[in-house]
Amino acid sequence: MMFTLQQIQDAHSNVESGKGFPQFAKTIRELGVKSLETFVEDGSTNYLGNDDYKVSAPQQYAPLLIYGIPNPEKFLADLRNHQQGGTDFFQFCKDCADSGIYKWIVDIDAKTCTYYTEDGTIIFEERIPI
Repeated sequence: MMFTLQQIQDAHSNVESGKGFPQFAKTIRELGVKSLETFVEDGSTNYLGNDDYKVSAPQQYAPLLIYGIPNPEKFLADLRNHQQGGTDFFQFCKDCADSGIYKWIVDIDAKTCTYYTEDGTIIFEERIPI
């Protein structure tokens, strides 16, 4: 099953904060998305499906500077706030950048979201309820 960027954007348009992410993940899983990789620097995202199928969403905002020293405690507080509806996508990305988060990868099948520094160090991995 091949999905389009428009289908993903339509599903994402219903997400106002991190609170809506589980429903978004469920919707894109039904479209055939297996994983997604979002880059904090500019909000660009790669959506991956079966057989190396890939759709990329372009940069969403002017590039952010990623802080070089990870701050897991600040990140976790910002993540919880985002998941409770306290911030939108852009503010969450700014918070991630301030905490040294370079990207996150959502594995739809494993139901995990993993946050990484630029050198590939895992800062946090959580299960997502989808």
